[in-house]
Amino acid sequence: MIDIPQLLNQVLLVLFPILIYQLFFNESGLKRRKPYSKLCLLLLIMLCLTMSFPTEIEMGYRYDFRIIPIIISFIYAGAIPGLIITIASFIYRMFLGLDGVYNNLFDFTIVLTLVTTLLVLLTQKYRLFTLRNKALVVSFIFSVPVIHKILYLYMNHQMEQLPFMIIFFICAWISLLMVVFIIDYVDEHQQIQQELQRADKLNVISQLAASVAHEIRNPLTTVQGFLQLMSIEPQVHSNHKKYIDISLKELNDAQSIINDYLSLAKPQTEELSSINLSAEVKNAVSLINSYSNIKGIRIESSIQDQLHMNGNRAELKQILVNIMKNGIEAMKDNGLLTVRLYSNLGEIFIEIIDTGMGMTKEQIHMVGIPFYSTKDKGTGVGLTISYQLVHSMKGKVEIESEPGKGTKFTICFPCYS
Repeated sequence: MIDIPQLLNQVLLVLFPILIYQLFFNESGLKRRKPYSKLCLLLLIMLCLTMSFPTEIEMGYRYDFRIIPIIISFIYAGAIPGLIITIASFIYRMFLGLDGVYNNLFDFTIVLTLVTTLLVLLTQKYRLFTLRNKALVVSFIFSVPVIHKILYLYMNHQMEQLPFMIIFFICAWISLLMVVFIIDYVDEHQQIQQELQRADKLNVISQLAASVAHEIRNPLTTVQGFLQLMSIEPQVHSNHKKYIDISLKELNDAQSIINDYLSLAKPQTEELSSINLSAEVKNAVSLINSYSNIKGIRIESSIQDQLHMNGNRAELKQILVNIMKNGIEAMKDNGLLTVRLYSNLGEIFIEIIDTGMGMTKEQIHMVGIPFYSTKDKGTGVGLTISYQLVHSMKGKVEIESEPGKGTKFTICFPCYS
């Protein structure tokens, strides 16, 4: 006999927390991978609730949706949160101490081992799949405990449970697909909104750069040329030459700022090619090292060898130097800049960490927006350009920061083998 209210209760215990999370607590991909992320905590609560309020049938057998938070934790949070949820389900299963705990616990252990192994093997490229392929992947993983349960019932001559089990697992499978759809739909919608906002802002500044920068550059070039001619005239007094040199320096700075604005409007026409990212990061660290010495900043690096990606070497150098330079300028004497390069689950991560003044959540949200800068003399263009170049190489940027504790920039690129 199917207890419809208990079955619907399991569905609500899975769908309602996910809806609340996506509406109010949605996190970025990198934050979800943390063991203490809000998603991991929510899935842990979901696991305990589904196991605490199962659907019961006669003879003391209980069914629940615990497999759903386990699958979701691996494919959307990562291996470490997934293992935490899996171990928690095992421990909580022993704590509940249901009837027939030894046989059921042994059976439960087999299922968890199979599912965990498949999740580790099949979800490394999960984020690169289409929604249809994601549904196929989770359905395949979900089928493992279902098939195992059917075999268990058959071998123990309990096939009278089969009609209930089929209906129960169909509801669980539909609930799992709904969770996947909700997470992917909200994530994609937020990403599209962010890209549209970013595209609008970049479009405005690109038009501004194209229409104004060229007009300013022409008279600056003329003035610069005449000043250079005056500086080589023997009749010019030495004091006047000093003023001319200062003027030329300021004009060069102005030209540099104009070039930054023009680079925003410049289309990315160069094709991406395979580059040795490990070598490029080492070169960028060496290049910025002299600047850090002048500022009294130490640099520590941990760079994994032989990591390759598709990108543009010159633009990658511009990204790294720009972010490292910003980190150095955010620190005082005896500060530490840490640069890490490593790969994980088919992606390459570059972490640039400073021990500077840090940023508030509002400032983090504004980083990358044209004209916004936390520096007194900043133009607010450098990071905007860096963000644009990262996205052109199919990468993404994440920022973690706290006031007074420093800032961590994480750049993520697809790995190229």
